[in-house]
Amino acid sequence: MLRRTAVALFALLLLVLGGCARGMPSPTPSPLSVTDALGREVTLAAPPQRIVVAGKATIMIVDALYLFPEGPQRLAAVGSTGQGGDFLPIVDPNAAAKATLGSETGPEQIAAAGPDLVLLKSYMREKLGAPVEALGIPVFYVSLETPEQYFTELRALGQLLGNPARAEEVVAFYQERMERVRGRVADIPDEGKPRVLVLQHSAKGGETAFSVPPAAWMQTRLVGMAGGRPAWLDVQGSGWTVVTLEQIAAWDPDQVYVIDYFGDPREAVERLQADPVARNLKAVRDGQVFAFPKDTYSWDQPDTRWILGLQWLAAHIHPDRFADLDILQEFTRFYRTLYRLDDAAIEGRLRPLLKGSLP
Repeated sequence: MLRRTAVALFALLLLVLGGCARGMPSPTPSPLSVTDALGREVTLAAPPQRIVVAGKATIMIVDALYLFPEGPQRLAAVGSTGQGGDFLPIVDPNAAAKATLGSETGPEQIAAAGPDLVLLKSYMREKLGAPVEALGIPVFYVSLETPEQYFTELRALGQLLGNPARAEEVVAFYQERMERVRGRVADIPDEGKPRVLVLQHSAKGGETAFSVPPAAWMQTRLVGMAGGRPAWLDVQGSGWTVVTLEQIAAWDPDQVYVIDYFGDPREAVERLQADPVARNLKAVRDGQVFAFPKDTYSWDQPDTRWILGLQWLAAHIHPDRFADLDILQEFTRFYRTLYRLDDAAIEGRLRPLLKGSLP
């Protein structure tokens, strides 16, 4: 009798608890407010679940988004990378399921992807951001152009994705390596720093051109942080500025670093060295012309790989101070730590893509 009573009471308790559970309202997601690169407070009713990355320089945004484990899950559509490489299939087995947008995608195509948040570079606000916002779709702007902006905006992405702890881990990874480089060259006086020239090589219609970046851009910042003196600061421009070989000869830098976003930078170095004017450069005579490394994308630009570019550059500008740096080990740590890739992906899919002046 006692046993039957206990069983009956237990069954009644389950019925009561079940009824209470069905009657309880679902928890309401907490709204969040995060400051974007334009200083705007972007308020969302809940953490975004369908993120679209569009406009220009999408690789910089997507590569930052994928530093977080939530990134691949939340990305719904992405614009054209514009540099020919394709990193997403390596880091995301479901990359093919993401909608792809053209480089000139308009607000209607973005809206069709059903986003609850759009990520754009800050300079895209007038052309694309404002029309998207006019459709009632929240837009969050990022710059991601300097180390300082990287640290601030990675933390903002961590807030948006509900993972601020991961943001701090990533920022610490970058800051530790950046400060290590800065610390080793901090005592070098300006006169002890080599004059460095960074050139982007491009070939269109069979014609070769070389250009230099603006003073405020990441490429110039990397040279300064790595203990070099940028040789081209007398050139003023808002973007890459084409320069002649005669101008390069007038600078006659101690070292030259050649970037090629669409081809093999080693071939670009060979073309430069073969030119009759360039043969007289001090850097060419001394064997101090180097191909800036790349895998799917080049390491010089304000993409997540800039920390690899900084370390590689410092080891070439001041090899005596970075003799213990194994850039290939750093390459492995970078992808293992930041993108959670296993050795099969790193060694089998990324290492074969490496180009540049590497061991």
